[in-house]
Amino acid sequence: MTFKQCPKLHVLITISLLAPACKRDASEAPESTAAPEPEAPPVEAPATDAGASTEAATETPESTPPGDVVAAAEPTPSSEPAAPGSDPKAASVAALPAPLHAKVDDSCGRDAGVGTNALPFALKTADGKDISMASLRGKVVLLNFWGTWCKPCLKELPEFDRLIRHYKKQGAVLVAVATDTEPEKVLEFAKERKISAKLVLGGEELAKKYDSPNFPFSFVVDDKGTIRGSYRSYKPECIGKIEQDIRTSLEQKKR
Repeated sequence: MTFKQCPKLHVLITISLLAPACKRDASEAPESTAAPEPEAPPVEAPATDAGASTEAATETPESTPPGDVVAAAEPTPSSEPAAPGSDPKAASVAALPAPLHAKVDDSCGRDAGVGTNALPFALKTADGKDISMASLRGKVVLLNFWGTWCKPCLKELPEFDRLIRHYKKQGAVLVAVATDTEPEKVLEFAKERKISAKLVLGGEELAKKYDSPNFPFSFVVDDKGTIRGSYRSYKPECIGKIEQDIRTSLEQKKR
């Protein structure tokens, strides 16, 4: 009995000893699974980093807008005042072509008649059209008195025609009033020298009213009919001043 019971006791003792070991293993297993839970904070750490990054992202605009927005806004106001600040006279000068003559003699253009109104007239052109001083209002006129019999006139008129062609688009016109009453010689000369001016006939009586002792003589008349430059007799050295008077009258016309 004693011999047989011993093994049973051993078995029971063995079982009793193993049972708590299994329980310990079972209890340790959750501890081992619980162990990764502390690793969750590293997982939460990225979440907090993302939050920090978003906070940083929100903080960045808060610091940048004052600098960036002002910097972007500053060029706009600086460019806008530039347009209103531009000089209207400079704009009108820019609209004119470059001058043909660099030399200007300020002693020219001061003969009798400056500041007075050009005398009214109503005559015929060489091609039979009516023309009057009133019809020329609103244009800058180079009013030239000449004749086919006048050699200096035949030299001067082509120069004037070239000059006025340069400013035709801006509203300048050349009116050449001849003392001739017959159109043949006038038209022949115009065709030969390719003159595009308005050629007027029968201007001797009108020329006398200006009391000029010498031919040719010319006036720069502004868009309101006022004489701005007076040139008595043929003076090649005064062509630069005539151009300046034309340019000045055109600039004032645009204001």
